[in-house]
Amino acid sequence: MDATMENKMGLPPPYEQMPPNPVPPPSYFGNDPPPPEDPPRTRTIVVTQIREPPLGPPKLGPGPTGASCPTCNKSIVTRVDYVPNNRTHIVSAALCVLAGCCCGCFLPYCMKSCRTANHYCPACKAFIGSYQPS
Repeated sequence: MDATMENKMGLPPPYEQMPPNPVPPPSYFGNDPPPPEDPPRTRTIVVTQIREPPLGPPKLGPGPTGASCPTCNKSIVTRVDYVPNNRTHIVSAALCVLAGCCCGCFLPYCMKSCRTANHYCPACKAFIGSYQPS
């Protein structure tokens, strides 16, 4: 059998008929070197904690005041108890001496402006602070 008959029969051509220099496959990178491999990826998780600024003592007044209770951490309106202080006693003594009668000496004990206002939490009954009148 010769080479032309073998081609007609569907057999591959003999090795002598193969092209001497096959075309190399196309280069997708051209003459550039291959890209460097990516470094191994690490996952960094950042946890931030938001801290609320510490609240100082509440600004208390002569009457019920809105505040945050440091004991039960509730937002409250304080309950106020009025107690006599040194100023109450001094004003009472002065009225007694100046007025010459004992009837006026009880007046400072009835006035909120002459007594200390002690503030308490209505929920847990904790002492919040006091207000001294000026």
